[in-house]
Amino acid sequence: MATQNNILIYGCYGYTGRLAVSEALAKGLRPVVAGRDQAKTQAVSEQTGLEARVFNVEDAATHLDDIDVFLHCAGPFAITAEPVMQACMATGTHYLDITGEIPVFQLAQSLDAAAKKAGIVLCPGVGFDIVPTDVLAARLVEALPGATDLELAFDFGSLPSQGTTKTAVKGIPNGGLIRKNGELTTVSLGYQIRKIPFPRGTQSAVSFPWGDVFTAHYSTGVQNTIVYYAMPAVLCWSMKVVNAVRGLLATKLMQKVLTGLVGFALPDGPSDKTRETAGTQYWGKVCSTDGRSVDGTLTAPSVYALTAECAVASAMRLAAPPESGGYYTASRLLGSDFLNDRPGYQMVINSAGGGCSNKFEPTRT
Repeated sequence: MATQNNILIYGCYGYTGRLAVSEALAKGLRPVVAGRDQAKTQAVSEQTGLEARVFNVEDAATHLDDIDVFLHCAGPFAITAEPVMQACMATGTHYLDITGEIPVFQLAQSLDAAAKKAGIVLCPGVGFDIVPTDVLAARLVEALPGATDLELAFDFGSLPSQGTTKTAVKGIPNGGLIRKNGELTTVSLGYQIRKIPFPRGTQSAVSFPWGDVFTAHYSTGVQNTIVYYAMPAVLCWSMKVVNAVRGLLATKLMQKVLTGLVGFALPDGPSDKTRETAGTQYWGKVCSTDGRSVDGTLTAPSVYALTAECAVASAMRLAAPPESGGYYTASRLLGSDFLNDRPGYQMVINSAGGGCSNKFEPTRT
């Protein structure tokens, strides 16, 4: 059982890691704090009075014998997730992380059988990526069983962090991604551009390879998924321009230049005031083959407050883990009703969402 002393938060001194530690303490938990950097990890330990452990992800297995839940907050997860998942399976430790990187979801799903054998849960994506969108998708499909098409959209409500933006920059060479006829399908950057009726007003948005492109299929069974990222129209259309020079931007030199610019232009994370006031918003729609549809919206706290809250709630959920281990999506672990009556969240599901149109073909330029 994941009692208050055997949850470990790795990457405790990063922006989101610090918030997760604070959230855990606010919930009466006493997690172990951990990370690669001894001085930074020890500083968090001294500030909080929590036990500290210092290790690289490759050595995780030697530090988890008494740990029930590993909450992973140290990216880049495409590099750090696999050794930690392997360590968790070796030690019988449940694995959670806050990634939105599709390769990490693919990895966890590929380890489903091994995780079941080990009796543990592997559930990446228990923060802003992808709890709100996954729960919204699950609720929409519950309202329209047998839905085949899913559209989702999200609005940060503030500037994204350095980490999120650097991940997007590194993903430029891969282009866009949707799920079409049950299969992940590579598409161009700026593949679809549309207006989204968010709760606080209509905004332009562009298709984006968000984690739900992979996970929604496992959460809901939908065969077609596309996800949109809200941004000014001029930036949406610039994605098509970027697609034309994608090869150039994929070079090692240009990737170094772009990530350097991100580090210069964006803060590590938002200010306390922004985190408290800048909420996020979401929209989703499902359609069935007979033309029926259901749509819905969700408003929620800021990206980072939401991530810390949902990540710690997921760790607490594993105090009574599912009977069967394996790969879990956020909505399967937490339940589609997870956000119901939760302070700061409001979801509205409309039983008649209007007609459906084919959003799985590219926007004409």
